[in-house]
Amino acid sequence: MPTIPPIIDTTATTPPPITEVLAPDKWGHIDYKGLLSDWLEKGINFGVRVLIAIIIFYVGRLVVKWLLRIADRAMERRKFEVAVRGFLHSILKVILLIAVVVAAINSLGVAPVSFAALMAAAGVTIGASLGGQLQNLAGGVIILLTHPFRVGDYISTGTTEGIVSRVAIFFTTLTTVDNKSIYIPNAKITSDALINYTEMKLRRCEWLVTVDYDTDYEQVRALLEQIANNESRILPEPAHQVALSKLSASSVDIFLRGWCHTEEYWQLYWDINREIYTRFNKEGIGFAFPQLRIHTS
Repeated sequence: MPTIPPIIDTTATTPPPITEVLAPDKWGHIDYKGLLSDWLEKGINFGVRVLIAIIIFYVGRLVVKWLLRIADRAMERRKFEVAVRGFLHSILKVILLIAVVVAAINSLGVAPVSFAALMAAAGVTIGASLGGQLQNLAGGVIILLTHPFRVGDYISTGTTEGIVSRVAIFFTTLTTVDNKSIYIPNAKITSDALINYTEMKLRRCEWLVTVDYDTDYEQVRALLEQIANNESRILPEPAHQVALSKLSASSVDIFLRGWCHTEEYWQLYWDINREIYTRFNKEGIGFAFPQLRIHTS
């Protein structure tokens, strides 16, 4: 049986080897002017896109500030709580700034699909590395829903206390009595015990007086009763109390308890302390101090 010779495509061309293309005698045939013009055109186009992206970013920031002012005024007209306004302001600011950044990056010519994939991967990575911040975000939502405190309340949590000045996405800001700002993660506030000193309208003050064992209890009781009755800030209801609290090792402990309005608590506490000190010294009643008696035969 005769063999069929293979079909050879005579029209096909084989590309020259790379060594031949890059041979020194071929360099003179390269269009350097065309390459430079092409690179220059691409550089100018990229520079224009970068300039447009910068303009979009800075103009977008101005627009964000303007929209936030409008949103703040709208929430104020609707009488939103200060804490809610601050929290929503923070969330809206983050969302708008992300939109501005996305618009600026799109102006650079980045494909939306590629950018979305990049953002998704970045979101997973950031979410894994900032798990604690997500807990703080959830804590901020819990604070706004449950209202354990409001802006202006005096609270204590853990070893920190102060006046609530702001509730943001991740942190709650307290202002101390000596005018320092403390930023507490929201997750810590919602997971720890919290004391709100301002929530209740009335608070009970207590003064503990320690006197010597040879002091007449009835004289001390009558003097404390007189001080309480003469003080208008101590409310008649609930009624104040004077009682012998404890027989300590070196003193007899007698307390005075009275109710007052919350905003008058500290000033009343200090004023009654001064009044007790002044009246007891005037009446010749001595305050007890730690002592040890030694009897020898």
